[in-house]
Amino acid sequence: MNFIRGTVMAIVLLLQPIVLLFKLLFGRRAQDAPQQLQAINHSAIVPATVVADSEDGIKNSNNISQQSDATGSASSPSAPPAGSNSGDDDSISLPLPFAEYEVFLSFRGPDTRHQFTDILYRFLVRLKIRTFRDDDELRTGEGIWPNLVKAIGQSKIHVPVMSETYAHSKWCLMELSEMAKRRKQEKGHIILPIFYMTNPRDVRHQTGPYQSAFQQHDKDFDSGTVQEWRAALNEIGALKGWHVKSKDEQGAVSECVSDVVWSHLSKNDNFSDTDELVGIDDSVEAVVEKLSLDVGGAAMVGLHGLGGIGKTTIARAVYNKISARFDRRSFLENIRETQQQKDGGISLQKKLISNSMRIDYVAPINSVEEGRRIIQDRVSQFKVLIILDDVDESFKFEEILGNSGNFACGSRFIITSRNMKLLSTFNESRCKLYEVREMGPQLSLQLFCKYAFKTDSPPQDFTTLSEKIVTTAAGLPLTLKVVGSLLFREEKSIWEDKLSMLEKAPQKEVKERLKISYDALEYETKQIFLDVACFFIGMEMKIASYYWRDCKFHPVNSINILLQRSMLKIGDDNEFQMHDQMRDMGRAIVCEENIEEPWMRSRVWDDKEGTELLLNKKGSKQVKAVRADYHRSFLGGMKPGQFQNLPELRYFEAEFAEFSGDFNNLVPNLKWLRLHFHYNDGQEPTNFDMSNLVILDLKLLILTCAYYILQMAKKLKVLDLSHCTSLIKLPDFPKSGSLEMLNLSAEIRSFASFTSMELDIGNLWNLKVLNLKECALKRVTGGTIGMLKCLEELDLTNLQCNNWKQRVVDIGELPSLKVLKTIGVKHIPSYFESNTDDDEEEDDDDEVESEGEGIEKLPPSLKVLHTSFRVANLSELLELEELVVENCDFGLEIPPVGDDTNANSTAHMWWKVSKLKSLTLHKTKFIVVAGTAPSFDQLRLPSSLTTLNISNCPYLEWIPTLENLNNLTELTITKCSKVLEVRGIQGLTSLQSLVIDDRDDLIHLCGLADLMRLKTFEIKESAPLSREALLLNDDSDDVFTPKIILYHIDELQGN
Repeated sequence: MNFIRGTVMAIVLLLQPIVLLFKLLFGRRAQDAPQQLQAINHSAIVPATVVADSEDGIKNSNNISQQSDATGSASSPSAPPAGSNSGDDDSISLPLPFAEYEVFLSFRGPDTRHQFTDILYRFLVRLKIRTFRDDDELRTGEGIWPNLVKAIGQSKIHVPVMSETYAHSKWCLMELSEMAKRRKQEKGHIILPIFYMTNPRDVRHQTGPYQSAFQQHDKDFDSGTVQEWRAALNEIGALKGWHVKSKDEQGAVSECVSDVVWSHLSKNDNFSDTDELVGIDDSVEAVVEKLSLDVGGAAMVGLHGLGGIGKTTIARAVYNKISARFDRRSFLENIRETQQQKDGGISLQKKLISNSMRIDYVAPINSVEEGRRIIQDRVSQFKVLIILDDVDESFKFEEILGNSGNFACGSRFIITSRNMKLLSTFNESRCKLYEVREMGPQLSLQLFCKYAFKTDSPPQDFTTLSEKIVTTAAGLPLTLKVVGSLLFREEKSIWEDKLSMLEKAPQKEVKERLKISYDALEYETKQIFLDVACFFIGMEMKIASYYWRDCKFHPVNSINILLQRSMLKIGDDNEFQMHDQMRDMGRAIVCEENIEEPWMRSRVWDDKEGTELLLNKKGSKQVKAVRADYHRSFLGGMKPGQFQNLPELRYFEAEFAEFSGDFNNLVPNLKWLRLHFHYNDGQEPTNFDMSNLVILDLKLLILTCAYYILQMAKKLKVLDLSHCTSLIKLPDFPKSGSLEMLNLSAEIRSFASFTSMELDIGNLWNLKVLNLKECALKRVTGGTIGMLKCLEELDLTNLQCNNWKQRVVDIGELPSLKVLKTIGVKHIPSYFESNTDDDEEEDDDDEVESEGEGIEKLPPSLKVLHTSFRVANLSELLELEELVVENCDFGLEIPPVGDDTNANSTAHMWWKVSKLKSLTLHKTKFIVVAGTAPSFDQLRLPSSLTTLNISNCPYLEWIPTLENLNNLTELTITKCSKVLEVRGIQGLTSLQSLVIDDRDDLIHLCGLADLMRLKTFEIKESAPLSREALLLNDDSDDVFTPKIILYHIDELQGN
């Protein structure tokens, strides 16, 4: 035994160096592996690439001193010189903002603060140039100089205003010396000196007033420091700049300087989505120039070029660059695809109206003509920016939007299309054309390398291969991305094989080159890709995953692969998105299965072809999925004979179809059935095999066949009965307990048919999602919501149910609940209860609950909460990210700030430890926790907040201090007439949007001048604004300079 133990120990010792070597070789590689290679949670697949981009793209907003030294100097910043006097009159008094700056202004406060520097600053901020002013941007005390170095390093352009006493300030000289270092050590730093009321010769040679300053510096500082300052003055004093000789020249010089600054910055705009924006700066500039933004009237620019060449990317970059100049804006994507759908034109109009009016437009639009009238009446009055992406011959501009000449002066339209001839038809609207051309070799290589190597250039041993592969892509960005993603971390032999395949593909056939990536997929991943391309674009990923799992596929892995290879995207609502070139390629692959006979293909997504297939009783065992629209044919509904040749049908979708007859188990493999706008003649279908059905979608059902189907569907996972208008009784759910998603939302359902309905949840123990929005139920039976231990999402918005409160009493026991919506929950109005049987009534003592009462304890797992009731344990909901409180008479309790040393009090630390990102209050007020009497400074909202929306709160009298909300980007306070002051505005260093309206007198907002990142300041329907309302602070005589867009201001007095 000892011999064996010794042998084992010897082997272990021998293996240790090998293990260490393995870690050294592969540990970094594993660490650097893209996040998209990580496993994806099967319940909600989120593309790690998207998550990584969103995290990396957000600048650190905690403090400039915490940001990466990549933005700082190449060498360590020097400390303030020995002998410096902290009591210097140039000491800096306010906190350093958390923004990233474009321009750094260095000046001597007593000389120019209220003169030239102030005028120049106003010019710069009107151009929305982020400008740092040193004398009122930093706090006094230790750590000032490192922060100044960071600010200088961030700024692309440095503007020293060298006045008569500039050299008397050690801070000014330190800043100037740091600027000179940056100019030598780093490319891209530009110095534009201003010589204000002083001779440039005196600056260069330290004569005149500069001589006396240095006589004192020679006494106070070491010779090395003084010599460094002299060298900086000599160098920068010799640069080309502006000489302001009199106060009359201040305005003209400031305008000239700001124009030059704007020109420099415009040539080097940095877009956030760098992976998509390689080498498009020139195209963006060209399109902006064609838009003629400084000219009145409405203008239109059309971008045309091959599919996948980057038209949408350029349009979005232009949109991001100029959108802040417009009152309203809207980006309408995939118009060609949308218009092919039922009521596609109306869908486009609704999106445009919603974007432009900043609301979710839910009112019905019955026709394109009606939508056009709404757009002309309500949208065209604004100066709008509208992007119309991917239009074809089916899109009629005036039919959808109306006459472009009717839009407000300054409106702009950008249209992208593959068809130049189509765009030329808009010439009556003076449409200017811009051709998007292929990328050049160098830019193509850079984009390819971003996806193939995650760098801007290839490793030396892959250079030749990379250049050859890039040549085959013909400068098309989509091809470069897809092929680069395909080859990421592959062996060189794989690269050589793919290069051979690419070289054989026809030069002009984009689909052939994209198909190489498809061919490299495994069988089941190919099937999932084709399903999405043909049917599931816009579909929620979670629902489709049920379908694929029942097909014995592994959707988590397959979707992850498609994301990694840039063949698929996931939207903000977890819906599938796909580039139109990838979609067209997928559909072309299916068409090639049989060019002449659609019924011999695996998927028939065109509803016309699908309807013909069924009505002509064609089909084959190859057909797996069919979409049909019986409204096209007027030849009857779904009859058994139509399915006799479809034994392998797995997915079936139809609209306007009757459903009856003996199906004789013709579709035993059907897994997903979608029937919308469905009718029957009173005869229910028989022998319709539902034993393998996993998803049943019966939106807008007008028949009773749901009862029959559900009796047969033993494996059902997803049931959607939303908007079913004729159901008078809910069907019995599968006793197997298989159901995981149930949607009974009924936004247009009449109360009369639902007040006698009961929902039995006794068999729903595996339910994960329950949607009862707008439902009217007599009661919920079979137990309480708290017994549904798997529940993750519960929507009770505007539910009317007699015993709802008794059924949610134990909701706090749900371990996995993430989303809860209870706004507007109440009992059924008494006038709808006349037909109920008295002997069946229960909970007779129930009264309609006031808006202040509700659920006593909420589960701590919540991430999203929308409610009209008291949030009793808010301080315990530390995972909460989104909170909406609406029509709550009780109010929202704010836990007071306590002693940080009290580790046992979570409530007192709530504002620090909470993850809350978004808070919305509507007709609700803030209140203090009962039994406490905190001071105003002890009432704080979570520092994690990024959005705060307080609207229509007539009884709200105070708002907690905002000074700690340094992550807040959007602040809206509307129709809160009793709120007289908002404290802590100066702390909102990340704020980009501030909206206030409907006030008789404007809230006193101290600290507006400190909001360096503010882009929009909107005041609607307000009374004339007083000078006092916009004061910088209580003691200042200066009025806030609007560096932002002011919407709907009737009059601004005192400026």
